[in-house]
Amino acid sequence: MIVEMTRIRVLGPRDRLAAAVAALQDSGTVQLVDAAPLDGAQAEPPRTTRRRRDLARAIADVEHALDVLRELGAPVGDREGKPPREGRAAWLGARLGRRLDELRARARGAGDERDELRGYAPLLAVLDELLRPGADRQSLFLLRVATGQLEPLRDALARVVGEAMVFRPHALATGEHVLLLVVPRARAHAIENALATAGVEHAPLPRAIGNMPLADALLRLRPRLAELDRELAAIRDEVAEVARTHGDELARARRGLHDALLALGAAERAALSARVFAIEGWIPARERDALRRALFAALGPELAIEELARDEWRAEDAPVVLANPPLFAPFELLTSMLPLPRYGTIDPTPFVAVFFPMLFGVIVGDVGYGVAIAALAGVFYLAGRRTRALAQIAAAVALYTIVFGVLYGELFGELGTRWFGMRPLWFDRREAVLGFLVLAIALGLVHLVLGLVIAAVTRWRGDHREAIGRGLTAVMLLVVACALLALFHRAPGVLLAPAVVVLLVALPVIIVLEGATALLDLMSIVGHVLSYARVMALGTASVMLAVVANKMYGAFGSAALGIAFALVFHFVNFAITLFSPTIQVLRLHYVEFFGTFFEPGGGPYQPLRHWSPEATS
Repeated sequence: MIVEMTRIRVLGPRDRLAAAVAALQDSGTVQLVDAAPLDGAQAEPPRTTRRRRDLARAIADVEHALDVLRELGAPVGDREGKPPREGRAAWLGARLGRRLDELRARARGAGDERDELRGYAPLLAVLDELLRPGADRQSLFLLRVATGQLEPLRDALARVVGEAMVFRPHALATGEHVLLLVVPRARAHAIENALATAGVEHAPLPRAIGNMPLADALLRLRPRLAELDRELAAIRDEVAEVARTHGDELARARRGLHDALLALGAAERAALSARVFAIEGWIPARERDALRRALFAALGPELAIEELARDEWRAEDAPVVLANPPLFAPFELLTSMLPLPRYGTIDPTPFVAVFFPMLFGVIVGDVGYGVAIAALAGVFYLAGRRTRALAQIAAAVALYTIVFGVLYGELFGELGTRWFGMRPLWFDRREAVLGFLVLAIALGLVHLVLGLVIAAVTRWRGDHREAIGRGLTAVMLLVVACALLALFHRAPGVLLAPAVVVLLVALPVIIVLEGATALLDLMSIVGHVLSYARVMALGTASVMLAVVANKMYGAFGSAALGIAFALVFHFVNFAITLFSPTIQVLRLHYVEFFGTFFEPGGGPYQPLRHWSPEATS
């Protein structure tokens, strides 16, 4: 249901405006609007703009400092409690932001250098082999080569030095390929000439060791890597110390600065005169008395609270708050996919809570699949609070699926009949296709007639002609159903003539009330009723797929293979059962049912309250 809202005005001495805004922020129940101007209204002081700019800068600095802490591996969670003064908070964010930026720059530089050097570390194993007696008579080359050049280069070098060389290709972390070449010192000049002729370039070394001879540079790798690891560890310790020393205060500063900015925006919506302020806003009617007591407790009797007369505002302007009983509340998850209903109309959530699981159960109608959905609901329930509503919806769906499975006599198709002797208590969907179709269309008729009745009731407050038209359309649908039943001998034939007379009289009345398009609207609604035939089609397809899955057992020579195929087919059918009926039943609600009465356009309820990270995510 849509909660009744009321628009209030808070009046008080001008010098108590900040205290009044703080009290409203503590209550967290009033959605502020621009207050009507007071006699002798005064303009906003210029310092308000300056303070907004200062607060925004301070918030950016604090948020930046917290982001850098998170990036450097020392995240700080949200903290409640008394925030530091605004000046202290701004200074803290700016100072810590600069310090953390320096630490981040050092960490990035050391990390990049370490990653670059680690790419050359495997070459040390080759260098260790050379640090034996006679290594001083060797020359080292580090070359940049493509993978396709390796074999031709090996052959060319072999013709110069024979087999007296070490030829070790290596892929760096950057994706570049290098070659460590070790040859006798006596042949170094010839190798240089051969490499120049072949156009092979020397690979550059990392900047930290690039100004040394190759052998010395490679020997310097291990000590430098150890130095970098120590430097990064020291940076992490320093960051952790910043988080430990100032993290709590920084998080509370973020809350305090955001609260101050919200309070400043609230104060800007107030109307001011030389001595008085006025604040206006929306509040749930049930919260009005509690707010009055809270404001008087905080500010005393010098504050006045009044409810604005109804003729001073339009109900359509009110924000929309939905409040449903615990049994229906989880289904707000489904109605929230659409815009909020306009204030003063009907919240469709209770109707979705009744018809969605019922129509799903009519379609699936299998005890085995219902138990599987119930198990899935248990998984959602245990997964945490975020999936709790989904679990409750699945539980309702499972209940209806099991109930209709008993009525249809189905357990994984006809296995219930084979194993337990189950018999349909209502009808067998495999045989009574026409009966199933009549049931589906009858459900559609009831669903849409209910929607038209809701539309007639809600629109009676505004446009009596349209309300009467909606009601007559509902009557005509029922009369058409009676006429068809009488025509096909499913109802007493004596009803046919009166039904036709009622239709002939009601049709021109509806055209007069709703205009020439009323006939097209009526035909559209009749088409929507017939579209509920998809309930029969999906249900019949589901049971027949289950029967086909069971026949897999005898379709193969191997019993094990037949069982495996049957299980796979049942799993596929279950997956289809989860998604296809859900989509189609939601479509029947969103398009056919909601189209009869639902009026979108409600604004969300956004009361002034204290800032929290969840409110901005």
